[in-house]
Amino acid sequence: MLLFAGLLAGCWQSNAGGLTGRPTDTPASFHFLGRSAPCHIELPGVPRSVRVNCFHVDGALHIHSNRFAHVPRLRGESWVNVVRRDPDVRVEINGRIYALTAIPIADESQRQALLLARGYWRAWDGITIFRFAKSSG
Repeated sequence: MLLFAGLLAGCWQSNAGGLTGRPTDTPASFHFLGRSAPCHIELPGVPRSVRVNCFHVDGALHIHSNRFAHVPRLRGESWVNVVRRDPDVRVEINGRIYALTAIPIADESQRQALLLARGYWRAWDGITIFRFAKSSG
């Protein structure tokens, strides 16, 4: 049953159309989010966005995948792979759109610390975390 749930989780992602909020300058800090907030990340090249949860650590904005993000899909490609290939994205939070660059957290100890700060009791393998920086473009 757990394997079946994992396969379903790996095949599903909430696809929506393009973002509809208003473009907004990126703030110096995302402390206003509180612990976390629902957000949408618009994938480059297509009018498609995916609902994820944004969170901040010391004011820096982050998102993370689920632990099955790398499982092959029956349809489409994981948003994680798309963002790794083309990191300049737009993120909508509470109707405001920010132009950002997604930077994957490659250091394992940092990844684990961020997941623990996020509230996970264990830093599961397979979870990818991105930190956002203001887009230069």
